[in-house]
Amino acid sequence: MKNINKKISYALAAVFLLSLVTFSCQDDDDSIARRGKPELTLLSNSVTVTEGETAVFTIDVEYAVSEKIDIRIDILDADGNPVVTAEGDPTTGNGFYDRVQFESIEVPYPTWFESGWFEYGYLGGTGYVASYPAFTETIQLNIETLQDFIQDGTQTINLRLSGTSLMNATIQEDISIIVNDFTGSDLIATLNWSGDYLDSGEDPCDIDAGLDLDLELIFDGAYIQTSYNDCPEQLTIISSDADGIYTIDASFWTANGNTSTDGNNVPVSIDFMKDGVFLESVDLSSLFPLNDGGLNDGNGNAITSFSVEKNGNTYTITDSNNTQIAQGRFADYRLTLEQKRILKNE
Repeated sequence: MKNINKKISYALAAVFLLSLVTFSCQDDDDSIARRGKPELTLLSNSVTVTEGETAVFTIDVEYAVSEKIDIRIDILDADGNPVVTAEGDPTTGNGFYDRVQFESIEVPYPTWFESGWFEYGYLGGTGYVASYPAFTETIQLNIETLQDFIQDGTQTINLRLSGTSLMNATIQEDISIIVNDFTGSDLIATLNWSGDYLDSGEDPCDIDAGLDLDLELIFDGAYIQTSYNDCPEQLTIISSDADGIYTIDASFWTANGNTSTDGNNVPVSIDFMKDGVFLESVDLSSLFPLNDGGLNDGNGNAITSFSVEKNGNTYTITDSNNTQIAQGRFADYRLTLEQKRILKNE
């Protein structure tokens, strides 16, 4: 009987010890840090967007790490070489570097210089640095595309993702953004008179001390939009608006006492834009001599009109002489000066 009990005791002890070893091994396996660096894997190397949209690349982190992860992003030229993203003089040490602006994209991360990456050495003026916090398991990399106003065809923009010796993960991938043209359906009219041309030295766009020009939109005899307090002024006819004939009045309201010893005109232009379809600019400077002042200064001629025929998403723009996208002639003033003063002060 004693021998049987001993055998049972030995067997139970063996099982207990084995379970301790097994549990201990599992616990140790979970607590031991993995050697090396996790690999970053792209779900897709190519993203297609329309101008103005953000290209989003999703990256899987092989396993989380207790340090932040930095990814270097380079824009590539046609030959696959990184292009300069920060311009300056590398011989000046931590001197000032300007961020390079691009026509088609904006990388919303600091350049190598803005990130303080001189600690990694001078990187040739290329690259941006995207940083992600410790224990990140999935990374979202965003590249913004810029919208222009012309049809320039589908573009492909190539970038390279990589790291440095201090990066706590590994990646070496080229990615592509395929950018399609944006085609808008709204008509935007913009009146602009910014510059440096006043004898007083004032900013022409200063509402209090500079010049005041206005845009008004009229449909079926009613004023449906006004733009009085900005520079540039802007109006929009949207595609869901009623079809018909719209009138856009562009006027010089006041010079605010500003004059020009040279008798200069106000260098103002009006732009008509349908995104991705057309951008037409009309020079109105000859209509607004600065020394003649504006409507509120007693110059009743300081106004011109354009007609917009809307048919669905199609807009035909003419001046008062029925010339398509051409300089308009002076128009009769529609509101009394007192009515307009009240509107502008509301």
